[in-house]
Amino acid sequence: MSYQHHGPFIVSAIQIDNFGLNCGRVKKKVVIIENDQDIRYLVTYILETEGFTTLSIPEPDNLEHIRSFKPDVILVDEFINNQPGHRLCRKIKQVGGLKDIPVIVLSTANDIELIATECQANDYIRKPFDVRDMVDKVIRLVSDQPISY
Repeated sequence: MSYQHHGPFIVSAIQIDNFGLNCGRVKKKVVIIENDQDIRYLVTYILETEGFTTLSIPEPDNLEHIRSFKPDVILVDEFINNQPGHRLCRKIKQVGGLKDIPVIVLSTANDIELIATECQANDYIRKPFDVRDMVDKVIRLVSDQPISY
């Protein structure tokens, strides 16, 4: 197995089948909200390599853009530009069409478990993160969701 190094992240050069999550033409969709361009590109690359369709943005202007994408899971960085990620997570969990979508909070914060619990996130990922752990968490959450059309 070969690996590519990207800063503190290691990316496996082997692509997996997503455990049948993207069979046929319809792919599971992931929104990535991350203000660090390098991390945003890396997470996008990893998830697209795994077979997901992604919408990758530094910060949403409004939630309608996210809702119209019809994501199966949303990754939110805790430290985005204009508001903390946990506030955005709380808003997502209150909006029709989004409130049932699983949210994963990404952060370097020491109290990430508490932050994720308080904003009703479905899970969290501590940075720097293990790539396989991130992919496994996304797969676990989308496997419980119906396919988006």
